[in-house]
Amino acid sequence: MQTIYYGAPGTGKSHTIDTDIISGVSDDRVFRVTFYPDFTYSDFIGQLLPKVIPSAVPGGSSTITYDFQKGVFTNALEKAYENTANDVYLIIEEMSRGDCAAIFGDIFQLLDREKTGTNRGFSKYFITNELIAKDIIPLRTNGNKVKLPPNFHILGTVNTSDQNVFVMDTAFKRRFEWEYVSPNPVRESAPGVTPIVYKNDVQLDIHDGTTMKTISWVELYQKLNDFIADDRYLGLGEDKQLGPFFIEFDLSATPDAHKKQIKNKLLHYLWSDIHKASYKSDVNLFKEDIGTFKKLYECFEDDKQIFSSAFIDTL
Repeated sequence: MQTIYYGAPGTGKSHTIDTDIISGVSDDRVFRVTFYPDFTYSDFIGQLLPKVIPSAVPGGSSTITYDFQKGVFTNALEKAYENTANDVYLIIEEMSRGDCAAIFGDIFQLLDREKTGTNRGFSKYFITNELIAKDIIPLRTNGNKVKLPPNFHILGTVNTSDQNVFVMDTAFKRRFEWEYVSPNPVRESAPGVTPIVYKNDVQLDIHDGTTMKTISWVELYQKLNDFIADDRYLGLGEDKQLGPFFIEFDLSATPDAHKKQIKNKLLHYLWSDIHKASYKSDVNLFKEDIGTFKKLYECFEDDKQIFSSAFIDTL
């Protein structure tokens, strides 16, 4: 009903929602929005905006009126009340990148739901909002008292590495179920079928200090995750790990194209968010003589060793 899917970047949180929750649901009953730092309550709920009405008389003056332009929340709520037998989903991507307390505002009051009884699934409490209720007959005829119906579902995604953008307070968090999306690889092949084939897996060439070594993406990113999170190595915690879809490979592309994606996406993240965030002086992800991103970039391009011996030993 109200669930936030959270995990490392690239774990497939949105994919999980698409395949496990809303698969088969018609597009007109799915509403999607992405939070960002400047996203506001007015963007979410709606706002009064000026509308110019040209004069019906040639040469006459135009008239300016103010109409309520509905936001994604109000549009989704209206759709839910059209037929409460049909589930409607409001999907909020990147929830922690917006100030949830400010964006939800008084809508926060509606997130508490009845757990039992004839009103099960409805909001426990109501807010009075004439603008939200004006096109929703059950609400308008009830004194503009707004409640969420049981068929109105709010699903969100949160990258654990982005939780420091805007901190969600405990009161907000506890009104949602939190479902962890693991960074484990996703199988393409059916259980029990060998060899195991994973989704979004390609073969990559990495210099191991002696020669070029072929390694699968699935193996590489999992070894990176161990090195990033384990206290024996960098000890940065699981929120800095990667998911299998951190890079979405074109499986039909050439090895050079895959190498380019590693160079332009993975290396930048590992340098900026991992290497520069590490507080350990005795353990490095990259080779010790690589002191700048420029050198890292060029060494990888020239098929030279970029990873430290400590990391290579884990491969």
